[in-house]
Amino acid sequence: QLSTSQASPERVPSPEEQEWAGPEALCPGWLEDEAPDGEVPGDSGDPDCATHAYERLQSALCQEGLPPTLDCSAEPRTGFGPLDMTVCILGSPTPFLPVLLEGGNRCPGAMVLCLSPTWASRVPSETSPGAWSLLLSRGVSFKVGGHSALETFMPPRRANYVTGTFAPGDPEGGWVGELARDLDCPTGGSVPLAHRLEDTLVARWVLAARANLPVPPTLTFVLGARGDLPAEPVAPGVRLVRLEDPQGQQSLVQEEVGAFLGGTAMEPYSQVGMGGAGGVGGT
Repeated sequence: QLSTSQASPERVPSPEEQEWAGPEALCPGWLEDEAPDGEVPGDSGDPDCATHAYERLQSALCQEGLPPTLDCSAEPRTGFGPLDMTVCILGSPTPFLPVLLEGGNRCPGAMVLCLSPTWASRVPSETSPGAWSLLLSRGVSFKVGGHSALETFMPPRRANYVTGTFAPGDPEGGWVGELARDLDCPTGGSVPLAHRLEDTLVARWVLAARANLPVPPTLTFVLGARGDLPAEPVAPGVRLVRLEDPQGQQSLVQEEVGAFLGGTAMEPYSQVGMGGAGGVGGT
């Protein structure tokens, strides 16, 4: 006896199931260029570092509605000389994706993303004694319309400008800072600079005392001496109070905070921000 019941419609996955479906469900086909074992195509030197960064890049491209990266590494690119422009981005692709895409539109092929320390090498500079040149043997280059390609370079491609994720807490910060150290080309930062900029007190003191730039009124309490600040730091808008022992100095802290909040410098401000290092400032 034939059944007269109709086939039930295909079940639609729940939002929870869709959430756990993975990036392949969000953008079908974006993993097609990866090797079966999950490594970046053709990369065997540092699979974990490169693969994770490569996956983040593909996910970011997918979210922007851009095509996945093509694997062109089987045929090395040749013909790059010292006059060819190469802007190298080291480390995580996410913070610099807008720069990479815009650079690809303005100067196709000049923007190269390096996702692993095994993709680059440092050699003594031929033009600046004591400095180093950064050579790229592999990278993701960006072209017009958001297109990108994983390429190998033979001979290695020399970087003319280098920047990257120098943030101390970034997973790639260690090798990025090492590759970008003492280069013979301009760089967009360094690990020591990132350390200084993440310290609000040091950053405001440098801007006010060294660059004569206005900063929000700032009151900071520090314990003991700090080697990154002078013994008596004087900077417009920055008030630093040293506490030898925080115990028993509550009255001093209260007096300083009261004078700071009641001062003329705070009159334009309606809110006060508290810093993690014992700082008070206008916002």
